Amino acid sequence: MNAPLESIPEHLQDYITEQDPSLYTPIDQAVWRYVMRVSKSFFAAHGHPLYIQGLGTTGISTDRIPLISEMDAALRKLGWRAVAINGFIPPAIFLEFQSLRILAIACDIRKLENIGYTPSPDIIHEAAGHVPIVADPEYRKYLEAYGEVARNAIITKADLELYEAVFNLSAIKEDPHSTPEKIMDVQKRFETVANREVKPSEAALLTRMAWWTTEYGLINGSDEPLIYGAGLLSSISESFHCLSPEVRKIPFSLKACINTSYDITRPQPQLFVARSFHELTLALDEFANTMAYRRGGAYGLRLGVEAQNTVTAVLDSGVQLTGVLKDALFTSNGEEAGFVLSGAKQFSFHDVASTEIHPHLLPDDILIPLFGSGVSESPTEEILRKVHGSGLHTRSGLRLQGRFQKTVELGKGGKIHLLEQVKITDGQGRVVYSEPSKLYPLALGTRVISVFGGAADRKRFLLNQKKPGKKVQAHTSNLTPENTSLNFLYRQVRDFRDSGEPNLRYLDTVFNQLDKYFPEDWLLRLELLEIYSEREPDNVITAKLYQALENLSVTVPDRKEMIDRGLELI
Repeated sequence: MNAPLESIPEHLQDYITEQDPSLYTPIDQAVWRYVMRVSKSFFAAHGHPLYIQGLGTTGISTDRIPLISEMDAALRKLGWRAVAINGFIPPAIFLEFQSLRILAIACDIRKLENIGYTPSPDIIHEAAGHVPIVADPEYRKYLEAYGEVARNAIITKADLELYEAVFNLSAIKEDPHSTPEKIMDVQKRFETVANREVKPSEAALLTRMAWWTTEYGLINGSDEPLIYGAGLLSSISESFHCLSPEVRKIPFSLKACINTSYDITRPQPQLFVARSFHELTLALDEFANTMAYRRGGAYGLRLGVEAQNTVTAVLDSGVQLTGVLKDALFTSNGEEAGFVLSGAKQFSFHDVASTEIHPHLLPDDILIPLFGSGVSESPTEEILRKVHGSGLHTRSGLRLQGRFQKTVELGKGGKIHLLEQVKITDGQGRVVYSEPSKLYPLALGTRVISVFGGAADRKRFLLNQKKPGKKVQAHTSNLTPENTSLNFLYRQVRDFRDSGEPNLRYLDTVFNQLDKYFPEDWLLRLELLEIYSEREPDNVITAKLYQALENLSVTVPDRKEMIDRGLELI
């Protein structure tokens, strides 16, 4: 069962599922055991020094798929948490978890066919990849800072379409019921989206930084670079080859990192080597200084309009206006003068939204002008008289008129003034915006000091957008009618090992059944060989297992590396 969730924000709890250990098949457990044995052997020499220690610190064993509740208990001692999720979750949600020092751990585990690498998040990637290095204090600082910066990044409509394509491709590749035809169809659709020529967004550039650091990062070692990225730590195939001269090793720099794209479906042709985790934190802060949430102004509005997705514009009065920026206005010298707010809206102050402003009472599109320096945030009688009479003049020379209805408090100190019969005209008296029937939210401010991705009051915004009855898909099983009989044989071998059964003849029947009905399976033969070679190295079955594995490494070339590495361990 998952650990208690009371301390996790309500709007994030909807993305948490329940890990059900009974859904892991004997084949799944063998996959985990094989990957961990190979990984511990290889990364003891080529991984970050804290990898092996981190496995123990965070409650991850070699012999069984870990319980996320156990990892959560171990991570709490480091000031972090772990929760169970099912595969991909929206990028903004994943980053919010991370900013709160919560690791979102995918419950599912890759199929045996994808033991070397899978593009889909699974418990090998999350638990055996990300979790161990969290034991490093400097790395924890980087992860937390990254989550905080990235949750402010503007995510574009194109980003969400790519996320959807990656999600579909990963899901179909790990679905035990998928066919080669279905996989090919989804692969083509993914390539169409991934190969589009679009300007990379803040979120896309930060995703590249994460890819080349937390996923595929190397760090300086005494003799050679050491692996710390979870994508490599969980890919026993790619990690085995990534240190070869064929893969270029580039000294880490922010510029090189964010300007290098990647392909999730292929081994990476280059990797970046950091001097330290502190270097990554400094580079992250350098990038944050270029982002709209720190720069604001005309730059922030332009990025917000390009996004075609929900963002929040923050005025110098502290008022936060959330929605889709449909358009923006600029003065003759290029400064921000206003913007058009569309889509689902929210009005906040210090990240606390008003519950008094009902969206259905507001126009679909709202022109929010910025005013001159003489306009005060306080709803003085003079200002309210001007709105109803001569009107308020904006920075760009527009004039806003309307009839005051009431003032709505936003948090502690923020205000929105609701008007009726609003009309905005230009210098020649031409109407550029009017709303004769619905309420108009007047937000007073002279500058846009920040534009960031998503809503200000994320909890309330996401809960309002939640579709009734929609639930996160539960943790699923890799068991199928086709592999049920093979799973039974894996179960017998696992039970034999766990029970300490002294009579090896118990396994002779398993060997005969495997030999007769499953001539292509290599992993169970390795499991059997491990037991036979330890107890009866001269047994005829031991020799037959060796021979069968040697034959499989020839007839199934893509498994040769896996078989050879298993034999090395034995």
